[in-house]
Amino acid sequence: MSSGITVDDQCKLAYQELKVTHEFKFVLFKIADDNKSIIVDTTSLGPFVDLESVSPAEKEAALAARKAAKEKLVGKKETDIYELFVKQLPEQECRYAVYDFAYEKDGSSRNKILFYAWSPDTAKIKNKMVYASSKDSLRKTLVGIAQDVQATDYEEVSHEAALDKVLRTAR
Repeated sequence: MSSGITVDDQCKLAYQELKVTHEFKFVLFKIADDNKSIIVDTTSLGPFVDLESVSPAEKEAALAARKAAKEKLVGKKETDIYELFVKQLPEQECRYAVYDFAYEKDGSSRNKILFYAWSPDTAKIKNKMVYASSKDSLRKTLVGIAQDVQATDYEEVSHEAALDKVLRTAR
């Protein structure tokens, strides 16, 4: 089922920065207030700015903000960064997210990109329905996702739950 909601180009750009350059650890997406498109909500480094479409002064400010945010993440454990991600998920609203999940298996470090469909039990029914019917349009746009995570409460998005899901399918 499709809702007719489109995926904003900024979603693809933010995802590419997570996937290819590892600029972000996570990106959250939401349906815009006008219910016409899926947009970037936030990233692990704060608001998303398309660096190619802003003035030189705005680009410089955005790069400085990213650098400051990155410095706050330096030295943090994967579980701490994951906890920051979980705290970004609103208690009463749905969201989509991608997370560059780092883990170890057989003594080697690995990464998998996880796609989250966050639909908390406390969200309004209409909100849940719109997100459920729009998920595929975003999901198909984001090429290279290793696994999907459907979650309705914070326990289902815990680091332990994600790690368990990743390890069950890791080769």
